[in-house]
Amino acid sequence: MLTDQLFKYNVDSPEPSKLIEDMGFVLRGWITAGPGSRIEEPALYDGQTLISPLNIVERPDVVTAFPGQAVLGFSQYFSVLDFPSLSQSNVSFLVNKQLCSFPVALNFSPTVPELARNFQAGKQAKFEKIREIIACPVCGNPALSEQSGGLNLKCGQCRSIFPVSPNSFNFLSDDIIKQFGVKPTGNVSSNGYDPIALGIIEQFKNGLVLDNGAGLRNTYYGNVVNFEIVDYLTTDVLGVGEKLPFKSGVFDAVFSLSVLEHVTDPFACAREIARVLKPGGTLYAAVPFLQPFHGYPNHYYNMTSSGLKNLFAGSLQIIECGVPPAGWPIWSLSWFLNSYIGGLPQEVAVRFKELKVADLLGNPMTYLDRDYVKNLSLKVNEELACFNYLLARKSTLADGDHSFPGASPTKNGKLSY
Repeated sequence: MLTDQLFKYNVDSPEPSKLIEDMGFVLRGWITAGPGSRIEEPALYDGQTLISPLNIVERPDVVTAFPGQAVLGFSQYFSVLDFPSLSQSNVSFLVNKQLCSFPVALNFSPTVPELARNFQAGKQAKFEKIREIIACPVCGNPALSEQSGGLNLKCGQCRSIFPVSPNSFNFLSDDIIKQFGVKPTGNVSSNGYDPIALGIIEQFKNGLVLDNGAGLRNTYYGNVVNFEIVDYLTTDVLGVGEKLPFKSGVFDAVFSLSVLEHVTDPFACAREIARVLKPGGTLYAAVPFLQPFHGYPNHYYNMTSSGLKNLFAGSLQIIECGVPPAGWPIWSLSWFLNSYIGGLPQEVAVRFKELKVADLLGNPMTYLDRDYVKNLSLKVNEELACFNYLLARKSTLADGDHSFPGASPTKNGKLSY
């Protein structure tokens, strides 16, 4: 932790003593200032060049460590391509409207420039393949013409215009963002491929695989089109799964791995996946069942195995449906217990961890007055809820007043009358 007259700060990652040897890294840290202070507008600069505003995140650990102080946490993914000079960077922000900054030590490996050149060459080669298979997601028209020297694509039918950057084709038009409720997110979803996915990538090494909801991939494959709503370094095409911007029957395989629980209309996504698959093409889909609430940026639908099969039964032949090692129940159990303990006051958490499994196997009704049940945080109650409820009424008022007469929210979020 370092200090200044107005503020204290710390950079958790990347560690200054470690070389940045990959194409991307997460910048994460925090700033504190005196009681009543206001910390605003954090941004990262490379020398005098603005790289990006920083995503603000909650830091309850820092709030606990500095009671009464103003706290601002930040966390954001960057690629080495974001830094034109690979030199000294700094975080700038406002404390009570006064401009402040501190240096950030980014220790890039000497191999990074060559790594970046090779990555960009691979990106360009893949773009040439993608250009041949894209179509307008608004009307389905495959005739998209280049404008402004290739900086935009224009649909000759509905006249929609889509930007093209050195990193990605962007089909997130304003209408699509509004229609499907796409929200900006600072979350970084990054997972490796399991053996099933790696086998499919190898099987179709001379074809094309769509990774539908790829997240940030640690390996950039020339035959895998990374489709996302977030413009990560490895993202190739931006859009939504309900309206894939591709021609029909162009992919040898499609991945949908831990994605369909996050979309508003999984049935529409399933229809689109079936549409873009070639005849005889392969789908590899994985969706959580007993997985707690998690938003990237939203979480809508978990599924049973029957529900997952039902999504595709009308359009694809189901080969098998099962539970891989990454989906075995121990993952759910560990996630549940760790989150549960994390949502308890510290002194209650200590006592809870001393319980035996046998102590929790009785009728849940008998536990409702226990401190480790009553004192669980609202956030963790939502994350691990056994079920949720909804009250709704169709309004009969022209002014759109949808309130429940006599109903008021209580401190635990329920309605009381």
